[in-house]
Amino acid sequence: MSTSAYDSTMTNSRDLESLRTRLWRLSSMLTCGVLAVALVGTWVANAVVMANSNRSILLNVLGQAVTPGDLMWAQEHADARVDYALDDRYRENAKQGQDQGQFPWPYGTASDSAAASGPIPADSFRVAVFDDGGVAFLDSGQYVMSYEDTVSLVERAIDVRADGGPKMPEQISKVSGSTWLWTTQISATNPVYGPADPESSVITLYASGDLSDYGNDGLVAARVFAFVDITPSVTQLKWLALVLGVAGVAGCAVLVLVCRKIIDRALVPVAESQARQREFLIKASHELKTPMASLSSNLDALVANSAETVASQERWTKNMREDIDELADRTCKLLDLVTDPERGDSKA
Repeated sequence: MSTSAYDSTMTNSRDLESLRTRLWRLSSMLTCGVLAVALVGTWVANAVVMANSNRSILLNVLGQAVTPGDLMWAQEHADARVDYALDDRYRENAKQGQDQGQFPWPYGTASDSAAASGPIPADSFRVAVFDDGGVAFLDSGQYVMSYEDTVSLVERAIDVRADGGPKMPEQISKVSGSTWLWTTQISATNPVYGPADPESSVITLYASGDLSDYGNDGLVAARVFAFVDITPSVTQLKWLALVLGVAGVAGCAVLVLVCRKIIDRALVPVAESQARQREFLIKASHELKTPMASLSSNLDALVANSAETVASQERWTKNMREDIDELADRTCKLLDLVTDPERGDSKA
């Protein structure tokens, strides 16, 4: 086998290996990318569903009726300090069988957040905040989290809302490892309502979110804060992210192996073609080597006797003719082997 043929064969082998590597990397990146997009999409879809669910729960909590009686009680028991207000709520809860009564006053609510509005879940509570800074707990939240955390959460929410402008979207606050979703709305009632006075039943709702506007109308108004614990949803999303991450790593490993197998199988015909090419080159080298060597020897003999006539060296020219014919015959057989391997083998 000639050096050039050997070099060509080795080059083809290296090219095939390079092609296999490129195809494997490209297919692996593509399939892993698709898997990653699918997993991220799954997580995002779950996050959106949970966010909408938590928002719906929050709006249900916010939409629970704050009756005029609740509002009047809250105004009576409001305290400038959140912790004192929570203590008052605990004391109220401790009273057994006390009827707060039903108040006949007209009542209305106005949206105080960038949100529109079942039963109140156990992991939620509400707080009323008045224009003078007084705070009253409509629900104690004592079965939700600790006393200190409740006070901290409410104080932080009041500060955030004070700087939030007329409308605020739902807010998320974290305290002691818990995550809370909260929002607000305004509740107002007329404390001097009388059935004989129709005008006393009219309540004007202001879009400004300023509680003093209601006070100027002689109404009792409070900004009601609704809090919902969304820690389980946050934890679930974290675990889902972990599970999807592990699944993504494992899936990518499997996809890489599968892509390698597929690429290897797809390149089998190419490898077989290169093998036939190498076989042809080796066979061609052996088939043509003998007649060419004989032709070269006869030519050397002819040159060595250059003083003689052509007629006197007929045996050399005859041998050269036979070598040329044999060389042509073997070349034809090699061409047959290239075009039709089975036919070429039968003639060989």
